[in-house]
Amino acid sequence: MYIEVNGKQVFATTGGKPFDCARPVVVFLHGAGGDHTVWNLQSRFFAFRGYSVLAPDLPGHTNSAGPPLASIEAMADWLNDVLEALDCRNVSFVGHSMGCLVGLELGSHDPARLRSLSLIASGLATPVNDALLGAAKNNPDAAISMMTSWGFGAAGHYSRGPVPGNAMIAAGQMVMRGNTPDALHADLSACNNYANGAEAALLVKPHVQVIVADNDRMAPKKATDKLIAQLPNPEVAVIADCGHMVPQEAPNRCRKLLRDFIFKHNPATQGS
Repeated sequence: MYIEVNGKQVFATTGGKPFDCARPVVVFLHGAGGDHTVWNLQSRFFAFRGYSVLAPDLPGHTNSAGPPLASIEAMADWLNDVLEALDCRNVSFVGHSMGCLVGLELGSHDPARLRSLSLIASGLATPVNDALLGAAKNNPDAAISMMTSWGFGAAGHYSRGPVPGNAMIAAGQMVMRGNTPDALHADLSACNNYANGAEAALLVKPHVQVIVADNDRMAPKKATDKLIAQLPNPEVAVIADCGHMVPQEAPNRCRKLLRDFIFKHNPATQGS
């Protein structure tokens, strides 16, 4: 669906069901260079089990009007505006990678609507090396190749994903190329400049879940350990044999973890 927020067109998928703000809402937010399609399998699962689903494209990504936002804090403010525009209450937030940093900012401000945070494949910060930042600015195709090569684990590189015939790396590259030309550089710069993660994590009030991939080269164990240590009583799960792109590489295992956590902390009328 399309809505207008701050005078700009915003697209969000609703998982195949009409959006109804009276139901508990699950918000899925993609990472750097991504879009709503990261969550195709997870969003439909919740939409058909009594939840309203919102998986938006950030500004400048695929179907949402640009320009892309320049900071994690600005993304959190924007998402809060989206939730306000739709009168969302009883919200469970699910973020991947950069989306987790946005979730930390959102959760630390403790809006009354948030019931839970699920943070997938991230640390307190996401530093980006100079080679990737430079490529994103001057040679986006090279940067896209770097990110998809580093991001996907064996399932992506050897076409061992759960969806027959789906080439995850090629699909990921297609999504990144479909964003506005400066979106990837804006995302990576926002990640690289974000310095409030440790402070924000201490202020998070909703129930929080951290999902870690054991073969993640973009958010390695030392980074996720720092996030876990800073959060108040997080529920932690590790997905084995998986790279950074958890929602695509291990969608069923990811879905089950999200299901158990969100059903517990933000229940809906099942099957309605």
